[in-house]
Amino acid sequence: MSEHATPKEAFLDIRDLKVEYKLGKDTIYAVNGVSFQVEKGTTLGLVGETGAGKTTIAKAILRILPDHSLKMMDGVVKFDGEDILNMPDEQLRRIRGRRISMIFQDPMTALNPVMPVVDQIAEGIALHQNKSKQDARIAAIKMLEMVGISSDRAGEYPHQFSGGMKQRVVIAIALACNPDLLIADEPTTALDVTIQAQVLELIGNLRDELGTSMILITHDLGVVAGTCDNVAVVYAGEIIEYGTKEDIFDHPTHPYTIGLFGALPDLSKDVKRLSPIAGLPPDPSVEYTGSCPFAPRCPKATEACTKEKPVDIEITPGHLVRCHLAKEK
Repeated sequence: MSEHATPKEAFLDIRDLKVEYKLGKDTIYAVNGVSFQVEKGTTLGLVGETGAGKTTIAKAILRILPDHSLKMMDGVVKFDGEDILNMPDEQLRRIRGRRISMIFQDPMTALNPVMPVVDQIAEGIALHQNKSKQDARIAAIKMLEMVGISSDRAGEYPHQFSGGMKQRVVIAIALACNPDLLIADEPTTALDVTIQAQVLELIGNLRDELGTSMILITHDLGVVAGTCDNVAVVYAGEIIEYGTKEDIFDHPTHPYTIGLFGALPDLSKDVKRLSPIAGLPPDPSVEYTGSCPFAPRCPKATEACTKEKPVDIEITPGHLVRCHLAKEK
């Protein structure tokens, strides 16, 4: 994070990002002042409950938020020194798909139903790598084979594939041009365990061989443990804890982070029930300016939590926690 670490190379630099949607007469406060940095060749994991704002953060980087419902987007998003939020559309189109790619969460809506899958992959290759139609098709078939789809199915349409196979096609599209930054939004949700491991290995190899940076959005802390270098825990549109993978897994400090780990099954412990986090995620139409958004669900909440919004506290170098209780550590 910009205030969370001193990076070797700030390949992606996000500062005070805010995104608001309009829903009828209500304002939805989706992202509330998020800041972080991603170094070249590293992976940042964004974890948190559904509705925390993780996907909105990812789409803001690519500037693909829906115009009809977007009320406001503010802050700084710098990619390799270039200002994404103020970049002309034509320049941004040259970056999308080539230098920054995204694996979308829902393959059903990410694919064109009336185009063969091979053409959907080849389209980006031809556009960004200046290849002929035939060469782009050959490269697209190789990408399909890399994600476990045989070449004899290249000419088929999305409706002829299962959900997991569609997800593999979406991954092939994202990886086709060897992007500098890969944003993976729940990339393995629809896949079985075996294919999930293969896809994660494929993504990991791309990162290692080409120095690709990655933002991984996931609910699976096991995937985070095996893939990420740094972790940002997102709650109510804010990053409430940030640190290295070791910081978060070995020394979770925010009550919400502790609650996430408490809800996981542990084979080394003999317990009858898991310990879920009480209550529901906060209403995104409520702006939390004078209190901690987690206070209504927090088992350790104090009077200060309901009267004053916490700020980041650095408990060890690079490990920041947005919690009043962190002052006592």
